[in-house]
Amino acid sequence: MIKGVFFDAGNTIVFPDYYIYKDICEALGVEVSIDDIVRAEAGARSAFDSAVAESPGKEVHGFWPVYYTPFFELLRVPDESIGDAIEMTRVANDTDLGIWCEPVDGLNGTLDELASRGIATGVISNSDGKVEWRLEELGIRDRFDFVIDSAIVGISKPDRRIFQNALDQSRLEASEAVYVGDYYEVDVRGARAAGMIPVLFDPVEAYPDVDCEVITRLRDIVTLVDEMRSP
Repeated sequence: MIKGVFFDAGNTIVFPDYYIYKDICEALGVEVSIDDIVRAEAGARSAFDSAVAESPGKEVHGFWPVYYTPFFELLRVPDESIGDAIEMTRVANDTDLGIWCEPVDGLNGTLDELASRGIATGVISNSDGKVEWRLEELGIRDRFDFVIDSAIVGISKPDRRIFQNALDQSRLEASEAVYVGDYYEVDVRGARAAGMIPVLFDPVEAYPDVDCEVITRLRDIVTLVDEMRSP
């Protein structure tokens, strides 16, 4: 019986302010649309997944260049300006709430539905030590039973120990927990290694063929959990 649904933070329960990326590109002389940015995110996700897959059992260091180099390349930022674009992105993320500051569509309704079923919820995020503060500032921290930030606990996904931390806090067995995240190598493999049921949240259709449940709208997790809980 499913008793807990845990979520990644960035690109799962909170999304980027895409206009930050648009402003960075335009400051470097490159005109882009929001659709361009969404497509670039899908491509960059594949590049980061490949980096994780090539480093089994090890933490992938240098998220910023690994993810954002292909991201800005796909947005046609000139090679000589990629470094500037990445640094501008760092600065933007360290300013106010940072880049990931837009609650995903349907978040409160989804959490209400899960709560009505008596399902525990939590957040497990590879972050910078500020994810809980950001959720508080956005007014959604109290919707979750706990928040685990890799920078605070000293363990990063896909290490199974960070998922075990969530199980310990919720006092659930791994088979009773679903984990929803947006990266296959980091989220799906990590949750599966810990014994949880992984669900890939893929609204940009970055993963056309994977061996796990996939949702494209967050609210669909409620239907999926109901199916899992049916006799």
